[in-house]
Amino acid sequence: MDFPGTHGPRYHNEYYQSYTLDDDVIVRDGLLRLRTERRSVSGEEPIGLFDYSQGLVSTADKFTFTYGYVEIRAKYPGGKGMWPCFWLMPQDGSSWPPEFDIAEYYGGQHKMHHGLAYGTMRETKWDSSGDTQTDFVNNWHIIALEWTPGKAVWYVDGVACKTVIADYVPNVPMYVLLSNSVSSRLGPSGAPDENTVFPNDFAIDYVRVYQPPAALILAKAEPAPSIPKAPEPVKEPAPAAVPEPAKPIIAVLPATALP
Repeated sequence: MDFPGTHGPRYHNEYYQSYTLDDDVIVRDGLLRLRTERRSVSGEEPIGLFDYSQGLVSTADKFTFTYGYVEIRAKYPGGKGMWPCFWLMPQDGSSWPPEFDIAEYYGGQHKMHHGLAYGTMRETKWDSSGDTQTDFVNNWHIIALEWTPGKAVWYVDGVACKTVIADYVPNVPMYVLLSNSVSSRLGPSGAPDENTVFPNDFAIDYVRVYQPPAALILAKAEPAPSIPKAPEPVKEPAPAAVPEPAKPIIAVLPATALP
């Protein structure tokens, strides 16, 4: 996890308090559990002392994709300070944004954040929305992103909850990140308090990525060519209306005119 804005591969920045440790990534009973612990950690990447540890997995340099449908079935940890996230980052590690936050939970606000960062490092903008009604802590949910050229749609349990149609929708290869972090007082979840439970797990049943054929992606990315309209066929003139037969005229004709 080393990209612009981080202070090292195992620590993000001052908005976080947790340091990434491998033993906080647990696979058991068919689930992936990313754990946070309240414990003293002497970090080396970067060097420093930390009060919390966290679990994080990433597909950087292993799996990336551009456009498709990606979903997770998960149950999120709650409590002030908890900051679990399902997100996408660009494989080009020298640039940020873009960033897709598919399902980023702010435990201190009881809010699920769906967002897209765009712009530049100096002038970053966010297209964001939040869900404070759905219970992501006590119930399992399927959360997804449909990403196509110029369009991104977020879903919760199959229902679209956010749509972005814009030229700032990313068009670069991105990789998947799953993390269960602890927020500092500067972060959106606030610092943990005496009521925050540790250890705390971000439980993931699965993550799936689907991609359409390349030809279909190309077809969506390029506007359809304009096809000239065929000339309208020349209409034949309508036949003259047959006049209503005149009333017969009684006349005596010469014999030669008879049939």
